[in-house]
Amino acid sequence: MKTLRLAACLALVLPMFAKAQIPISDVDLTRFYLRIGASFVYPDDNNTSLKYYVLQDWELYRTHWEVEDDITWNVSGVWRPLPYLGVELLYIGDSDHSLTLQNFRATPGQDNIYFGRYSASSANLFVNWYMNDLICLGQPYLGIGVNYSDYYDDELNPDFQRYLVNSGMATGPGRFGMGHSWGGSAQLGIDWRLGRGIAQSWLINAAVIYTDSNPDAEVTYPTAPGYERLYSEFETNPWTLNLGITYEF
Repeated sequence: MKTLRLAACLALVLPMFAKAQIPISDVDLTRFYLRIGASFVYPDDNNTSLKYYVLQDWELYRTHWEVEDDITWNVSGVWRPLPYLGVELLYIGDSDHSLTLQNFRATPGQDNIYFGRYSASSANLFVNWYMNDLICLGQPYLGIGVNYSDYYDDELNPDFQRYLVNSGMATGPGRFGMGHSWGGSAQLGIDWRLGRGIAQSWLINAAVIYTDSNPDAEVTYPTAPGYERLYSEFETNPWTLNLGITYEF
């Protein structure tokens, strides 16, 4: 999978080098874009189950996460010194996601349990390749970059808290934590200019972003001897759809 991701990144980078012979007259160090809009965040549901650090708990065996989608906001700045090249710094604001453990068979007649929730935000640094000339109304682009995702406000649902105590695993309330992650990201987007003349500085933006985000999810709970932990390699890997407006300076 990582090899495929690397190949995809290279496929995006190579066209930039094909445009390397650009006249000096095309260089404009003062061309900036400001974008603001809404983000529709869709985390990946195909994640590993909770585990003990040593042994798999039978009631958690083959469980998997179901993560709720959310809508948040985004803002970004783009520096486009060349017609075919831009650098973008994108921030996606707080998104809130509830978690359910599917295929959970500890409760008769029930195959899932409400697990908890978390909030996330992310910062992305992209290098974008623009496919059309500046005079075109439509400005499609491809970008690759690096992502930093922060996870916070994570908490366990009372349903899962009761399961920990009633099953004899815990002697009291547990804590849920996710931390942060670094990973790659890629995007496909378009800026569409609203017209010529006065309106040419305003554009409508749409972009689809894939983020490689793999924080470690961990549940810590008290036991008679001390503390135990459940953990999961929580591959959220969200797809994000951005819709908004762009202003060109």
